[in-house]
Amino acid sequence: MSTVTDSLGTILNKLRRDMKYTQAQVTELLARYGYEIQPAGISKWEKDLTVPNAGQFLALCKIYGVTDVMGTFTGEGPTAQLNEAGRRLVTDYIRVLVESGLYSKAEPREVQAIPLYDLAASAGTGQFLDGESYKLIDAADAPRRADFAVRIAGDSMEPVIPDESIVWVHSCETMNTGRIGVFLYGGQAYCKRLRINSVGVMLISANRDYAPIIIREGEDFRVLGEVVGIAIENY
Repeated sequence: MSTVTDSLGTILNKLRRDMKYTQAQVTELLARYGYEIQPAGISKWEKDLTVPNAGQFLALCKIYGVTDVMGTFTGEGPTAQLNEAGRRLVTDYIRVLVESGLYSKAEPREVQAIPLYDLAASAGTGQFLDGESYKLIDAADAPRRADFAVRIAGDSMEPVIPDESIVWVHSCETMNTGRIGVFLYGGQAYCKRLRINSVGVMLISANRDYAPIIIREGEDFRVLGEVVGIAIENY
């Protein structure tokens, strides 16, 4: 782990080596962000002979997986007091949230009310989603595609979706494998990740303490909608 006494070049060098990138590989990755830098330029940065500009610096942070810029480069910030193992856990958690796609900034939308179902889709054992038991809430921070909201009950989708979270749902009847949605199976509603493969159809929890739910052929199974975000406010 870098310290506050490390120079910018020293920290950049360590980050690159931790990622097992050569300087040539970093130049190729920077090119994807629109920055044409030769390996000699990377070397000068790491030797503190020159410094990257703001755009190049941010691109390097993305390439090296830096999520806490202050903590990494100044020794300050929310992870400054953590050891290397702790920082890796924070980074892993951020990666899980980013990859989920549920915490992306929502595009502005016209303020409108959408239904929040009081009887939540279960993130654990399953609760029936009553079509008449809901209240209307302000959906100003909801994604444009959101048609209704559901309060989650249970911890089976943690850490992606914590217990008692409110998820925004786009109403649909079909979904691609790998997406998180709200499903009706056996008369109960579930919030899970859909997996379709050669074995069949399964509903997968993020929490590994929960076994997959295997959808039996011939039994009633419906897609109620795809989860497209998580509400900022707790309505």
